[in-house]
Amino acid sequence: ADGAPMAAFLSVFPAERLPELLDKLRQISSVTAALAAVGVADYTRASTRLTAKAATPILALKLRLAEGAPILRSVAINIDADGVPVEFGTTWFAGDRVTLTISPD
Repeated sequence: ADGAPMAAFLSVFPAERLPELLDKLRQISSVTAALAAVGVADYTRASTRLTAKAATPILALKLRLAEGAPILRSVAINIDADGVPVEFGTTWFAGDRVTLTISPD
């Protein structure tokens, strides 16, 4: 946003189930498109946990924040149509640059 990073994220995928995913992610910058290319046509969010945290030195550097600045950590699990997990992701949002709105839709 305006040249400043808003978030940093880390995703973990089941390597045994999706052995070609890493190669697809090198070719395709979209996680959704890469998952589709390896046979996961659709997925949904099963759960999201939000926690307020203080920026560690590494996150502060990545997000261009002061060490200890407020960040919002999101931990999420995405599942395929059969309910099998396909992604475990953690995102750290710069607390002063983002607003998350949660609705039942």
